[in-house]
Amino acid sequence: MLRSAFLCVMLLAAAFNVEALTRSVLDYKLDMPLRGFNVDLNLNEQDFKNLSDLNVNAVRVAFASHPLFDEVGGLDSTAVAVLDRYIRYAKKYNILLLIDVHTFPGNVKKYSGSMSDEYWRNADLRRALIKSYAQLAGKYKDESIVIGYDIVNEPAQAELAQYLYFLKQVSETILAISPGKLVLIQPRITIQPNGIPNGQRSNWSEITHLTNDKQVIGSLHYYDPGDFTHQGVHEFPVNQRLPFLLRNEKSLRLYFRKTLSRVLNYPGPVIVGEFSVSNYSPADDAELYMNTLLDLFERKGWSWFYHSYKEADIWNPELSLTTKGLAPDTSSKKYLLLKAHFKLNDRFQAAD
Repeated sequence: MLRSAFLCVMLLAAAFNVEALTRSVLDYKLDMPLRGFNVDLNLNEQDFKNLSDLNVNAVRVAFASHPLFDEVGGLDSTAVAVLDRYIRYAKKYNILLLIDVHTFPGNVKKYSGSMSDEYWRNADLRRALIKSYAQLAGKYKDESIVIGYDIVNEPAQAELAQYLYFLKQVSETILAISPGKLVLIQPRITIQPNGIPNGQRSNWSEITHLTNDKQVIGSLHYYDPGDFTHQGVHEFPVNQRLPFLLRNEKSLRLYFRKTLSRVLNYPGPVIVGEFSVSNYSPADDAELYMNTLLDLFERKGWSWFYHSYKEADIWNPELSLTTKGLAPDTSSKKYLLLKAHFKLNDRFQAAD
């Protein structure tokens, strides 16, 4: 009841707030939440129009299916062609872009870090990565619709000091070339007993001394409890309800506040780069989970990116599980919930 009332008040405020207009991106401030999707490299112009019609104000573009960097300190021409096309669409439809490099040369896995990733053992490869970041920052420093860079996705680095030094090097490199951009940094992941790398919320404090609340911003991914959010991924069974003690709003809210306590105590801005619930989870429990978690994000004023839009059927909120498998459903509970939150967005247009 409290959650629903809060969202109703927010929607009424958006409906009557004359400030909820399309502004120049130069007017964007970190206390203006971004609400959008993670996207892969498979979108066309119609997809951007659809996102605009939903009132999405930003997307996190993940270069997972095709790397943005090459192995010698440059940019991949195929990936750059996709990014340039996305920038044209984003300008046309007033959608901000956050570039998520996501995978590097030397990554063992495409979608998250691994303790065996080569660049943590190879100083030459790390230097090449910094050169690639410098090229990236230089190429897009004057593209105002590109608001920043998420620099290392779900890092699994055993040596904390080395990881933090790399973050510092990359951040300083980007901001020296393009001082107007945001740089997102993530804590290291911790692999939980169920195999889901959802430990960033526990490791939050290891990055906060590098954030400055203006341009270097802390970001995390939240999939917790992972065996609920990841149903159908790998060997996780499907159609599993939330744990019994989390099947009401009050207990679930307490669970989120406990697991996210270190992040909630941080006074600066936070960007949730990923969160989601698999389409193979029970619809009512998924709605309760999403509703309660989004309520927490909204109360804290955090920006967030739902994972994901048309990247994989298992996550796409425009699909629902039927007796014949996943099928299109733009009236799914998750999709309608996200649409309601997108209505709260301010929009921003390019200044160049």
